[in-house]
Amino acid sequence: MSKCILLTGGAGFVGSWLFQKLSSDGYKVVVIDNLSNGKMANIDAGAEFYEIDISDEKALNSLPHYEYECIIHLAAQASNAISFIDPLEDLKANQIGTLNLLTFCRDRKIKRIIYSSSMSAYGQPLEFPTPENYQMLPDSFYAVHKLAGEHYCRIFQKEYGIEYTIFRFYTVYGHGQNLANVNQGLLSIYLSYIINKQPILVKGSKDRIRDIIHVSDVVNAIFLSLNSEVARNKIYNLGSGESHTIEELINMITSEFGYSSGEYPVIYESGTPGDPFETQADISTISKDLKWLPKIMALDGIKLTVQSYK
Repeated sequence: MSKCILLTGGAGFVGSWLFQKLSSDGYKVVVIDNLSNGKMANIDAGAEFYEIDISDEKALNSLPHYEYECIIHLAAQASNAISFIDPLEDLKANQIGTLNLLTFCRDRKIKRIIYSSSMSAYGQPLEFPTPENYQMLPDSFYAVHKLAGEHYCRIFQKEYGIEYTIFRFYTVYGHGQNLANVNQGLLSIYLSYIINKQPILVKGSKDRIRDIIHVSDVVNAIFLSLNSEVARNKIYNLGSGESHTIEELINMITSEFGYSSGEYPVIYESGTPGDPFETQADISTISKDLKWLPKIMALDGIKLTVQSYK
């Protein structure tokens, strides 16, 4: 079987978008997901799907012995806040799960992994835009476990020749996020409150600054890296390179629902642990290596997203 990809987290938000892109390009995609945050509705009817938790090594080893060209690893518990509620569960999902997948690569002689890390691994950076070589001082259990996954990739490359590409995701948004999960995402949380006709509950200051990136741009970057020699054993920021305050983002969203600036009720509460005040990605390296630039900036992306839900 040629061009076979193992996609973890394929029932999730980014995973379901990526599945469509890979399938349309002729890849055979084997999808695994434990459905803790992903949904069966996101899985294409023609997909080969296995409900597997990657922290379960035995379940992982039950997968068919295909000639996998690459593992694209998106499965994760992706909330700083939730990681403080249950650090051990976060460790299982994000650290042990990644270690199991790399061991699976070694045992099955799979020579490539694409790993979704997080901008949270920087902690509270003071340089903007933040380059990939900035010091890593993670401030949440989630961020610690994501950074550990990066180091696992580096060690498995050194010891077993498994090549990696690591993407540090910034705030990804677009149609298909899990609106029922108000502890994960940013725009999806705000959209959920508006769609349910509730005041927007914001945890943290309205002056916080975020680099947001549309899911289609994320998928394009991952896809470009798949067959790129220069992307092997590289780490890339995956953001838009532009930033907006939380207040600006809320105004963009509410205006698309027909509200004037400041009209929709917003309640501000204290922030969550591990939440950085400002994020902005330096995307010069990925732009140079992959000839990639984001195509959908915040205002247009928010319009597209809101229209898709309306």
